[in-house]
Amino acid sequence: MKKIKSLFLIAMFSLIMSVQTLVASAAQLSELESGIYEIKNDVYHEQEIGMNMARTYLDENMILEKSEGKWYYTIKFSGTDYMNNHRICLNGKEVKAEVVSEDESKHTIELKFETDSITPDLSTKIYVDAMERDVEFDVIPKEDTLTLVKAIEEPVEKVESETTSKEDTEDNKQSEESKNEDVKEDSSEQKTSNKTIFIGIGSVIVIAIIALVVRKIKK
Repeated sequence: MKKIKSLFLIAMFSLIMSVQTLVASAAQLSELESGIYEIKNDVYHEQEIGMNMARTYLDENMILEKSEGKWYYTIKFSGTDYMNNHRICLNGKEVKAEVVSEDESKHTIELKFETDSITPDLSTKIYVDAMERDVEFDVIPKEDTLTLVKAIEEPVEKVESETTSKEDTEDNKQSEESKNEDVKEDSSEQKTSNKTIFIGIGSVIVIAIIALVVRKIKK
């Protein structure tokens, strides 16, 4: 019973530590400024021959790039003259990788993929023609080698455009309201003018009638 409790506690501790590591890594990504970074890597394979092959055909330098709030790794392989079908796995699952460069004369290929951590659980699978099977090995980014190569300014055109659009809308609204007020004022003035004319005509008629009545009385 004590052994079961101990194993349970160890498992829970390991899970908590893993979650904390992922959260910390995600926080570190969010703290980094937008730009292009260079980072070195280590490789791991359970057999020495696998380790040597991995180190030989995987470039030790990788690119970590932040673009529009997302993070991408770019890694480079050589030896494509007898190795192909390069695949990237994150946390044990194969992910979509874009071929950003392929040089047939130098037998190299570069793959780009999205990541949510500086040090993800990263591995790669490559089909080796001579062996007629896949070879898989781990790629371990060395966080302490992360170096900013080029800072990138985030685009602000959209924000400025939205601000300008809002200002234009407000100006148009104010202009429309001003026009409506002018129309109301003109209409009001026209009505006042019409009333004045009507009153003036009425007054003249009344005076004329009074004058006629006075003349008849005098006669």
